[in-house]
Amino acid sequence: MVDKNYCMSSFLTFRYIEDSNKEFYEGLHHTGDMPYPEEKKVLVHTAADIKKAYTEMFAEKQKDVKLGIMLSGGMDSACLAACMKPGTDAYTFRFLDATFSTGDMERAKLYAEKYKLNLHYVDINWEVVQKNLPALMKMKGAPVHSIEPQIMEAALQAKKDGVEMMVAADGSDLVFGGMDKMLSKDWDFDEWVDFYTFVDPKKVLREPVSMLDVYERFRLPNDKIDFLRFQDEIFAHESSASYCNAFITAGMKYTPFFDPSGMVKMADPLDLKRVRSGESKYLIRELFHMCYPEIPIPEKTPMPRPVDIYFKDWQGPTRPEFRRDIDMASLTGNQKWLLYCLEQFLNMHEPLKIGYTTGVYDLFHIGHLNLLRKAKAQCDYLIVGVSTDDLVEYKGKRSVIPFEERKEIVGAIKYVDEVVTQENMDKLGAWKKYHFDVMFVGDDWKGTDKWNKIEADLKEVGAEVVYFPYTKGTSSTLINETLVRLREENK
Repeated sequence: MVDKNYCMSSFLTFRYIEDSNKEFYEGLHHTGDMPYPEEKKVLVHTAADIKKAYTEMFAEKQKDVKLGIMLSGGMDSACLAACMKPGTDAYTFRFLDATFSTGDMERAKLYAEKYKLNLHYVDINWEVVQKNLPALMKMKGAPVHSIEPQIMEAALQAKKDGVEMMVAADGSDLVFGGMDKMLSKDWDFDEWVDFYTFVDPKKVLREPVSMLDVYERFRLPNDKIDFLRFQDEIFAHESSASYCNAFITAGMKYTPFFDPSGMVKMADPLDLKRVRSGESKYLIRELFHMCYPEIPIPEKTPMPRPVDIYFKDWQGPTRPEFRRDIDMASLTGNQKWLLYCLEQFLNMHEPLKIGYTTGVYDLFHIGHLNLLRKAKAQCDYLIVGVSTDDLVEYKGKRSVIPFEERKEIVGAIKYVDEVVTQENMDKLGAWKKYHFDVMFVGDDWKGTDKWNKIEADLKEVGAEVVYFPYTKGTSSTLINETLVRLREENK
């Protein structure tokens, strides 16, 4: 079932499309994760059990498949590295267009040296992200998590090294109690909704769809929420699907990927008291001490990605599905990624030609209507800027109809998709705000120095100027002059 508004809202809320029966577009199907069967998982009581399980899994898998490992500076991948055979290829991210602490790379190097792994650096910048993004979205049938482009790049590099299957510790946080913020208390229902929602669709979409029914499935009788079940059924799906998609898109021989942490299960209930007292993933902490007694336990950090730098100056999405009043300053880099990626996905499957024109639209007449009709015929979405009263006076004129009324009149015209306020004559500035593909203007400006310069500026950003002839015999000036004359004659 096609329900674009639902899919947009779900992606912004959960970072994936929660309802597998709903799609963005006809003939498009979004993919998910490939969970390991519960009945096949190995029960573990102690850190020693975990190490034994990991070692046996790797030994069995490496009989037939050349493995590579995603190696960060964290505990989880470090523990996996300790169980792999010497000579295994390991891959660590290095960001070229951002200043990151080198601590993560330095710890990864220590892990690789101790267990004699071949460490490779995967260089990531914005160009890499842009290069990999279209293929990832095409494979998933949906917008993607911000970690996917760099995971795909690591997989592509590993393929060149002969690696057939990648190992990652994606599920460790979920299995062993690593989501310390989620596990920090017994959450009230409404509080959890606010905490977990990545981007509130109501704040960014024009036609948002409520996702409360998803949360309601986990509501407890005391208005608390079953956050453990929510974590296992919602968060786990979103996280695992990101790794699956990246490795599949990269074309690894054996896919999606190998996650030993997702193939084990704690035999004893998770001790929330220990987690809440600062011992998140206490069994993995013990395993890390066993494997690296000389190295302090690293602080928990998410997979690094410089999204704050990538989107520092980004002014937000411009497609008509999004609101114009989004408070971009209040959003984190990860939140901006969701908006950016969603817009890129929509552009891929539903490219729109956006038109833009401006005017005073005082004493609205057939000439105005003709221009708007012609403009709409040459674009999919027409944005019309209406000059403020102050701007009209700046141009040495005075409008008869007040700005707010002129704006309302223009907005009622069926050819107009959106009305915006024109506060100045900066056309390039308008493009930076609305990202139109074509600007429509009367042909009496054609060939003037001013508009030759505007044409050149807009051409630089990929926009064109189309000139329309004015309707002869009718103008706001003529109408106004006639009204003035009639008033004088009837005094």
